[in-house]
Amino acid sequence: MERIFLVIAVGLTLVSNPPAASKQREAAKFDEFGNIQCDDEKARLDNFAIQLQNQPDAKGYIIFHGGRRDRYPYPNSSRSRLPRRGEAEARAARLKPYMINGWRGSDPGRIVVVNGGYRETWEAELWIVPSGVNPPAPTPTVKPQELRFRRGRVRKRDYHCYV
Repeated sequence: MERIFLVIAVGLTLVSNPPAASKQREAAKFDEFGNIQCDDEKARLDNFAIQLQNQPDAKGYIIFHGGRRDRYPYPNSSRSRLPRRGEAEARAARLKPYMINGWRGSDPGRIVVVNGGYRETWEAELWIVPSGVNPPAPTPTVKPQELRFRRGRVRKRDYHCYV
């Protein structure tokens, strides 16, 4: 009778705590978002920073994709317009500084920002990458030669979310 309980206890322990060799470590997409308001963007980046704090050996990858079209004048609008050259980069330029200078204060060496090419609309993907694991590959869906841009200069201050 004692043997049966011992076998059951060992079996339950193995099921609830599998050996470390069987745990597969890979990059995991934490979140993704498009053209959202600054407060929503900050909340998602705060959650991302918390997850990075909980996994001290991992790096955070932010992959952003420029868009073929942009919703104008706000994200839920049915109107769209052509982007300007450098607009995607200007929008993405605010993400890492917010994580570093925001109230979570992430380590700048643990956050990597990657230009992922172009998609139909501007998007950002947040990835958690454990140490020793290959980073995620960007997945653009629009070829650069298919893009058209509108005239005008991009000013980074136009894409700044105030902390």
